[in-house]
Amino acid sequence: MRKKGVWKAGLATLVAVFLASCSGNLVDTGEPVALAGVVASDGTLAGMTLELTSAQVTKNGDPTQSSLKPGMVVEVRGQAQGSQVRVEAADIKIELKGQIEAIDPAAGTLTVLGTPVRVDALTRIEEEDGTSLALADLKVGDFVEVSGVREADGTVLATYIEKKLEAEAYVEAKGFACELDTQAMTFALWSSANCADPAFDTGISVNYASATLEGTPAKGARVEVKGSLEGNTLLAAKVEFKGRHGDDYEGYAKIELYGPVSNLDQAQQTFELLGYTVDYANAYLEGTLSEGAYVEVEGTPDANDPTLVHAAKVEVKYPEGPRDHVPSHEVKGRIEAIDLETMTLTVAGMDFYANEYTILKEDDPDRPIVFTDLAVGDWVEVKYDATAQNEAGAYYAVKIEKKGYDDHGEGYAHELEGYVQNLDREGRTFEVGGALVTVNKATRYEDDRADRYLSADAFWSLVREGDRVEVKGRYDGNALLAWKVELERSKRH
Repeated sequence: MRKKGVWKAGLATLVAVFLASCSGNLVDTGEPVALAGVVASDGTLAGMTLELTSAQVTKNGDPTQSSLKPGMVVEVRGQAQGSQVRVEAADIKIELKGQIEAIDPAAGTLTVLGTPVRVDALTRIEEEDGTSLALADLKVGDFVEVSGVREADGTVLATYIEKKLEAEAYVEAKGFACELDTQAMTFALWSSANCADPAFDTGISVNYASATLEGTPAKGARVEVKGSLEGNTLLAAKVEFKGRHGDDYEGYAKIELYGPVSNLDQAQQTFELLGYTVDYANAYLEGTLSEGAYVEVEGTPDANDPTLVHAAKVEVKYPEGPRDHVPSHEVKGRIEAIDLETMTLTVAGMDFYANEYTILKEDDPDRPIVFTDLAVGDWVEVKYDATAQNEAGAYYAVKIEKKGYDDHGEGYAHELEGYVQNLDREGRTFEVGGALVTVNKATRYEDDRADRYLSADAFWSLVREGDRVEVKGRYDGNALLAWKVELERSKRH
């Protein structure tokens, strides 16, 4: 749902790395600290407030005017005092930057530089000005930056996607160097270090003959590439060959990780997390581990391999989100009715059901909650799959987020975003995700695609079945009486 200037919750995939030279609790002693991970919806990183007044901000190591936003994967270094870090340097980590080559909103996937990208209910998508978008607002040819984490199958799970106003001269990609030819100074960019499986070939060939080179070229090495794209050849201006993890964390005494599990090996009691191998054989385990579950890890790096973490504690925070359900619609409003036993609730006159895979969280502070934390009168945002209904007609809630406010200060009681269905021009009604929308003489209309206001007659002559709209208004017991209807920038195809 589009909302200018308002941060939506993103999954707090947090990594905190503390310097080995410091002993005890760094937060309490005010010692130097390094943090890395995904910025939470409340702007914190690893639970720490970031003071950025004197920070030098870079993006993949290059100077930038960009600011840190929720959902971005970042690395931060500074001085910690209490629960605040005075940031000296912050690096925004971008996995991919280029044009969208393919997109499937129904499946929640897109492709950038030949690399598959997956979004979920917690992925934050927005324009450069901070305007919030849905995946359906993106299209093939859009130039985007993708921040996220690499999954075991080479897919990037996007935590943040920013749509650029126009295509830029350089593209950027992280991946692995396969089919390396050091004489010709070329390699193939693959999405996995497994150079024996062509399924990971992105189809992008990199020529680094004229590039600034960092590191030692090696087959299967992780690489960061920046350059211009000509067809399927990336003419590199800069290439950095990295080790397995890509960053030097050697010498750190304590590591805290938070993110999605991959390559779970219950026999060996290991799993992959954000580029680390986590050994949980001697860890205190809370919850049930599963592939894709979001976990919090506290541990120490191996003395000989800093990418191997010996966990002291592993806590399962979220189960894996439902991959077979992609949120197509959103609704915001107060909970009008709730049944804690059946995990059902009503918002804006619409019924929703949840299960153990539904993501349940609070906006501020950013934290997971359980269904019993919800109550009648709470203001929530529900992202739901309008194609999935139970026998009672309730829609499946992919994510339920409890808000610390009721209407963003705009006075709107409810919000809907989705696709126009059952359009009745004569009666001037339509449905969005199963909710009936009505209007009156006070209803305002906007066309975001052309950045203009519309008269009622102009809107009703322009709107079509399948158009994506945002509706703000109040539920009157039978329908959502719209105070504002806005045509969004994309159509469902």
